[in-house]
Amino acid sequence: MGPASPDPQPPFVPHTIPVVVLSASRLAESAAFYSRVFGWDVRAVSDEISVVLAPAGPTMVLRRYGPSGGPAAIPFIQVDEAGQALARVVAAGATVDRLPYEVPMAGRITRFADPSGTVYGLTSANPPGANPPVPMPMGANPRPMAGTVCHVELYSRDLSATAHFFHEQFGWEVTPTTPQYTAFNPNVGISGIWQSHTPVPSALPYIYVADVNATLAAIDAANGRHHGRAVAVPGMATFGYFTDPSGTAMGLMGR
Repeated sequence: MGPASPDPQPPFVPHTIPVVVLSASRLAESAAFYSRVFGWDVRAVSDEISVVLAPAGPTMVLRRYGPSGGPAAIPFIQVDEAGQALARVVAAGATVDRLPYEVPMAGRITRFADPSGTVYGLTSANPPGANPPVPMPMGANPRPMAGTVCHVELYSRDLSATAHFFHEQFGWEVTPTTPQYTAFNPNVGISGIWQSHTPVPSALPYIYVADVNATLAAIDAANGRHHGRAVAVPGMATFGYFTDPSGTAMGLMGR
């Protein structure tokens, strides 16, 4: 009998959203906030980056940018090779936001802006636990674990053109829902929706919680700031909105 085979690598599933990066100008305060309110296990990687060891959903990264700043939230799309994928999306009408570079233990990454100007990342990394499907916590669907990033809302200036772009480049299923919204689904990991009414923020991740009103109160107590009241949509979910201590906008989805 030959030597034992090494442990298999996690399955590589292209074109999911395995990572979402949040801008954190006040990195330590943001890390403490998410740990306190949502129970995230936040680990400092450097003076500029902390990583959330998420039990479900995408891996979350808190990133302190330099003086020029960066997008408030960036969803990263998994690809076979970041540089080649960047060339393909640029040929299809995107623009380069950041050229490919290597990240220790995270593979090669890059960023692009789609024709609407919304920034996305591309990554060849495969964070463990990032690929299992996360059901949309609406209606009769099963609910994910509390604290899971379960959905992302992204700005599109032209919903039809954006849907065509991402379907052609990444194979995402796209479904127009209302005149101002088009849903997308990579079929693995989290799904989301494009909206055409609010350019800023261009990316808004949603966290699933068991009680939206109680979470909004906890956010205020932990140095965040809630915005408006919780909104219950019959047959769907209850929604809430807040900014964290760094001013990054986020959404809540729950009951």
